[in-house]
Amino acid sequence: MPMPLKRNVVQQLSLTYRAMMLAFDAQVGHPLPRWRIILALAERGTCSQKFLAEHCRLDPASLTRQLQSMEALGWLSRATDPQDNRLTNVTLTATGMTVYDEATPRRQAFFDDALAGMTPAEIATLESALGHLEAQFKAVATRAKEAEPVEKASGETKRRTAAAPAEPASPVPVAAPRKRASRRQS
Repeated sequence: MPMPLKRNVVQQLSLTYRAMMLAFDAQVGHPLPRWRIILALAERGTCSQKFLAEHCRLDPASLTRQLQSMEALGWLSRATDPQDNRLTNVTLTATGMTVYDEATPRRQAFFDDALAGMTPAEIATLESALGHLEAQFKAVATRAKEAEPVEKASGETKRRTAAAPAEPASPVPVAAPRKRASRRQS
């Protein structure tokens, strides 16, 4: 596939995702990240914030903001885990279950509307292609993470992967970065 076409496919995927997020919020009545939290709690019961962050694919700070907002609306409650005080457990309240029950039919209608006009074969092909792309993106992320520079105690930076080519030594010595003098607070 020519390079511009490959780039356009990935760019289109990003545009499609953004359009899907806006349409989901408009039809279901909840932003998708918030809905993922509601759905996880409705289906699984009480969950730790750590589990929710991983399961809903949200960074912990974003999750905390969502949970604080939902807690203020009375949709969920949070409490320290009795077995491990490092964890905070989250539970959907009766009001939160009502929100879930009311939004679930709108969510199904969103799915139906989004795929209207597509044959089962087209849907299967799309699902397969998206699954392949997800696997590719995960592999790219893994490779990139493995190739991140690692700072050594000597101040020298090396790549994590052994296959990375060594950089030639600089003919000019490089000065170490200066440490800034700390100011005393009076």
